[in-house]
Amino acid sequence: MKALKKYVSVYRLMWKQVTDYRFEFLAELVCTFIPVIALYYLWSDIYIAENSIKGMKFGEMFLYIVLARFISMIITPNFIFEIMGDIQSGEIQHFICKPINYIRYSFVKYIAEKSRSMLFCSIIYIVIFAFLFKGKILYGSGVDIILFFVEVMVAMVFYFQIAMVIGLLSFWIYEISSWYYTLTFAIEFLAGGLFPLTLLPESVSNICRYMPFQYMIYFPARTLLMGTDRTEVIRYFYIIVPWIVGLGILLEVLWKNGLKHYELIGG
Repeated sequence: MKALKKYVSVYRLMWKQVTDYRFEFLAELVCTFIPVIALYYLWSDIYIAENSIKGMKFGEMFLYIVLARFISMIITPNFIFEIMGDIQSGEIQHFICKPINYIRYSFVKYIAEKSRSMLFCSIIYIVIFAFLFKGKILYGSGVDIILFFVEVMVAMVFYFQIAMVIGLLSFWIYEISSWYYTLTFAIEFLAGGLFPLTLLPESVSNICRYMPFQYMIYFPARTLLMGTDRTEVIRYFYIIVPWIVGLGILLEVLWKNGLKHYELIGG
């Protein structure tokens, strides 16, 4: 119970901190919204020649594109450079002697920051499509809406673990930013953050079906817009849960060995 109170306190502190920087968050929203306008005109020009693409009409396609962008904004972590800085500057040593787990601490900070994004993005999403589609916002049943938020939360955990693995490599590798940028672009593509995975060639799309990345953006967006069935939900948990468990184990291994390496070189 005491351990839980510690992390609740961290969450409250970080929530206050992220809400204090209103201008920064407003700028982030504007930077996210401007590409949406560009995408609107881009896809509207594409649909001049075609009434539908792979069975998706313009409204459905644009709805997916914007929703995928908002999901990406919600789940994409940006703490990796903070971890790199903590390790390289020696700040990490403060967590070695304190009764707080650095990985859990980082996760709580990440959730606090993304809670703000999820709240405001949900509001903006509703407003945009209430305006563009005159109140006819397409989504699945009440169960599908609940599943959507569950899937986004799972995607946040999964993405956090991936970013944390890259961040902890700073114990051995001095510069990891190139790794991070390459990985985030690859995930954005494979997760369906740029366009629906159904637009890919069938051979590539079939490969993506057996990878966990589609469950980060494409699957949640499709759940909200088109609904899902019991078989797909079972398959979803069958694929994503082992990855999360495996990455959790890997994080513990990297943390323990990273601390040994850090102490060995005089940290």
